Amino acid sequence: MTAPAVLRALRKNKTLRYGVPMLLLVVGGSFGLREFSQIRYDAVTIKIDPELEKKLKVNKITLESEYEEEDSRPVETWM
Repeated sequence: MTAPAVLRALRKNKTLRYGVPMLLLVVGGSFGLREFSQIRYDAVTIKIDPELEKKLKVNKITLESEYEEEDSRPVETWM
């Protein structure tokens, strides 16, 4: 067989045409998902600065506090 005949045979082979890209997608996706899920667990172990943590606790805004603040204002001033 000559080189063009081999290339033509490989182009017509459905396993090489559809199977190999699918296999690469599955295996590559597995490695990609592993890396992204590892980022999730690495972010949990990161400690924040104690000063920043104190500021966050002091300035904590909750849904209930915002509701109470809006509820105390007259309806005419809502807009």
